[in-house]
Amino acid sequence: MLGLLALIVVAATFYNWFQLIERVAIPRDRRGWFAAFLAGGALGVIAIAQGGFFSTLFGIPAAIVGFVFPALRLQSTQQPNRPAVAVGDPMIPFVAPDEHGNDFDLASLTGKPYLLKFFRGHW
Repeated sequence: MLGLLALIVVAATFYNWFQLIERVAIPRDRRGWFAAFLAGGALGVIAIAQGGFFSTLFGIPAAIVGFVFPALRLQSTQQPNRPAVAVGDPMIPFVAPDEHGNDFDLASLTGKPYLLKFFRGHW
């Protein structure tokens, strides 16, 4: 039972983490998520130590993900950046190609309401 609980804690935390990534809403204070990962990993280790087929079966992936994910994040050198433009700030002027390959100048929209949306390619 403990191994299953460990796996559920880690899986729920992992799922929630990637939902936040998808919404680009990861908070600056991430200690709660790392604590949940580490707690799930610790429960996984305890379940493995207790023995039993299912405890070990569920405890191993919980321990791996629960400890490896925070370890990878802690060793990362990437620092959070302050956004160049925040919601409500004036846009930085730029020129970029539109969908037809023609140059689009953001300054052409000055004084008009607009929605500017960027798409990140996955190719």
